[in-house]
Amino acid sequence: MSFRVATLRRWSLHTVVFNFSSSPSPQFQSHSVLHNFLPWLENKASSTISSSLSISNSSYGNSLFASKSIQTGDCILQVPYSLQLTPDNLPPEIKPFISEDVGNIAKLATVLLIHKNLGQDSEWHPYISCLPPQAEMHNTIFWNESELEMIRQSSVYQETIYQKSQIEKDFLEIKPVFQPFCQSFGDFTWKDFMHACTLVGSRAWGSTKGLSLIPFADFLNHDGISEAIVMSDDDNKCSEVFSDRDYVPGEQVLIRYGKFSNATLMLDFGFTIPYNIYDQVQIQYDIPKYDPLRHTKLELLQQYFVPPTKDAKGSKYSVNSFAIKEVKSAGGKGKGVPQSLRALARVLSCTTLQELNHLVMEAAQTDGRLARHPLQDRIKEIQAHKMLSSLFIQLIGEHNATITSLDSCDSSSSSERLPVRRQMARDLLHGELHILKSASTWLENYCFSLT
Repeated sequence: MSFRVATLRRWSLHTVVFNFSSSPSPQFQSHSVLHNFLPWLENKASSTISSSLSISNSSYGNSLFASKSIQTGDCILQVPYSLQLTPDNLPPEIKPFISEDVGNIAKLATVLLIHKNLGQDSEWHPYISCLPPQAEMHNTIFWNESELEMIRQSSVYQETIYQKSQIEKDFLEIKPVFQPFCQSFGDFTWKDFMHACTLVGSRAWGSTKGLSLIPFADFLNHDGISEAIVMSDDDNKCSEVFSDRDYVPGEQVLIRYGKFSNATLMLDFGFTIPYNIYDQVQIQYDIPKYDPLRHTKLELLQQYFVPPTKDAKGSKYSVNSFAIKEVKSAGGKGKGVPQSLRALARVLSCTTLQELNHLVMEAAQTDGRLARHPLQDRIKEIQAHKMLSSLFIQLIGEHNATITSLDSCDSSSSSERLPVRRQMARDLLHGELHILKSASTWLENYCFSLT
């Protein structure tokens, strides 16, 4: 099995027309370029890639359509491993000099840049020329400061800054290595490198074989409810896709990149989906600096929950991050509100060393998890969950304020990209708001049930 690479929170590693909320306004390639692409690819592979798909323009860029009737279970494309671009395609002159600290996305981005610089002299020119330019991409890494302000309330804001810094770090590692070979492989700028890394991060697939760009397969658009995915057949050394439903000729064929939230989709792929069933909210909940028991609580959390992390200067600090999902029913037993978050709230609600020691003793007598079970003191249990409730109410207010601000903005703009990105911000914040409200309601009901 393969999976579309998503780099959200881990820089190492389109949808159906009726579902897409936002997408680029593509500068369409000429019909002849698209028409000749599959024959070029099959000639290069000396085998049939697909007899049932054709590439064409849609309002979302290059897309794949059924060229004949497709039945559920049909194998609709096969791309040999030999026809895929991987970090192993780095020229042998350069490869030994690139640090192991540089990730595979950056290495594969360098491969792309080399072939792009070669132009028509590159054997991959027909593929490279079909990739979208930066002007057509809406990944948050390309948003300016005022555009990023629209999503400041979401964790995507900080994740975008982090991802950008990681790309810059890889750029500073690779650029000096590349410099002596400029006459052979051309040169590239920071902007070029960032664009190439984003192309790889949004189009490459990961599998047990590593990271690879799979020409033709990467023109398949995303549908979150599709069951079709890219599979790896190591025996036949190819990547393949089987249809999960019937298609009639002319219908766009879709697959699922992964079960990604809008936060991941906009950061790594440059689009969002309204009412995304995989949405979640990433929140951070830490010990207040004014807490007199902060040092003791910090030690307990590092021992029982997460190892200490370090900032850029090497100083230890505690940032506890939690993924919140929708709580779908009042009787959902907290599903969507992580047990680890509720345990943290119980720890933070302690006001004496005796209470903290009691939690440690209880952990030793049960499954070893600190504050996993409800506090025996109902008042303290309510207090702990009221703390969480206050956090969610605050986040709900902040999201509501930002959405109201977006809705009141002048819809007219000289920039074609701003309305698209504003709608992406709305989709993101509305999805997160829905989740926050569901969690807040559950917390209120839980506290009420203890009174």
